[in-house]
Amino acid sequence: MAVRARIARLWRRLRAAVRVGWLALARHAGEDGDAMAAYIAYTAFLAVFPFAIFMTALIGVTISEAQAQSLIDGLFEAAPQHIAQTLEPVIFSVTQGASGRLLTISAVGALWVASSALEAVRVGFDRAYRAPTQRPFLRRRLVAMLCVLLAVGTFALQGLLMGLAPVGVLLAETALGVTAPIALTLVRWVVGLGIFALFLWELHVLLPSRRPPRRRLMPGIIVSTVLWGIGAGGFSYYLSLAPSYAITYGAFAGVIVTLLFFWLTGAAILIGAQVNGVLMRYRKSSLRDDLP
Repeated sequence: MAVRARIARLWRRLRAAVRVGWLALARHAGEDGDAMAAYIAYTAFLAVFPFAIFMTALIGVTISEAQAQSLIDGLFEAAPQHIAQTLEPVIFSVTQGASGRLLTISAVGALWVASSALEAVRVGFDRAYRAPTQRPFLRRRLVAMLCVLLAVGTFALQGLLMGLAPVGVLLAETALGVTAPIALTLVRWVVGLGIFALFLWELHVLLPSRRPPRRRLMPGIIVSTVLWGIGAGGFSYYLSLAPSYAITYGAFAGVIVTLLFFWLTGAAILIGAQVNGVLMRYRKSSLRDDLP
């Protein structure tokens, strides 16, 4: 009887999870989630280079230029190969081609541009969490700028951890008994997914106009992290097997690939927020009645 009761309980939880996922996808589609993800991708692409300028200028205040570059290199270690190949040379040329004073001046405008990308995410969160009203414009922008500062610290931490990856590789080899290339891949994915989840936590806590309870954020963050990991890994695998995008788009291939990756990231973030919105709005007993 105890085994049957456990199986029945697991079955009920599985059905509830499927209903939550279905409702979240339905809300995502009904609220133009794909178009919103495209808007996030567009603003993120516009902001990535100003963000790199701002990050370099801010970090360069406390550490040397060589150390700042090492952090940026470590950050790209966790990025999909094709995205890193597109962005890293351009970011390097932008940040290295200007004096420290020019970088500091550019960082002021870069902070504003980078905050615009987070404003796009905030709009998606407000829809998912059914925010009745928006914050005043100035407050919204200040919160977005605060998130940019947190993003600098978060991704600088990722760059630092990736710089310590060899230590993690040795531990993985010892614990798992795998070869160095596999261990390095595992370390990169664990660090990348962990930092992504931490960044999502910061966004969910600060950005929405209607702040959700913190104890209820983890389901959506976990869903977004898993979807992003699957999407990033699957996208990289697809590009390795079908490199014809370079023939199709020519010189714009890197831009198109980067935009697609940002779109996948935006969609994963929004779907996770919709999962939280469904869980906050409905009880398990009413999920069956609310299915489309």
